[in-house]
Amino acid sequence: MREVLEEGINLDPRLESTWERASEWLAPDFEYREDPSLPGAGVHMGIPAFREAVTAYYDAMREMHLEVEECFDAGDRVLVVLRWWARGKSGVEAEMIQAGIFTVRNGKVASWQVVFDCDEAFRAVGLRR
Repeated sequence: MREVLEEGINLDPRLESTWERASEWLAPDFEYREDPSLPGAGVHMGIPAFREAVTAYYDAMREMHLEVEECFDAGDRVLVVLRWWARGKSGVEAEMIQAGIFTVRNGKVASWQVVFDCDEAFRAVGLRR
């Protein structure tokens, strides 16, 4: 699953080819939950809504990249510690460590919950850091 997540999370959402392949790793009823501390955070139901949300991130940045640092099996969920890096249109760079809680169903990602506080993410899946 790590390889699937690493490839999937870094596909450029502005490319049509990304979405032609999305159903290979995302469930049709995929749910994307942004961290509630993100201004305007929401829950995006379905692949088209996810596409709209992540395309907006990329449109706001000149460059953006997620790197998988660690993966932890938590039953039907996978906790992934991610390094997020971006360069804004002004050239200013930002970086943060965050977590993604991925629920896997029938070999596909059914949901992705973004959690900025990694300790909170570990608690949410019943793991200790």
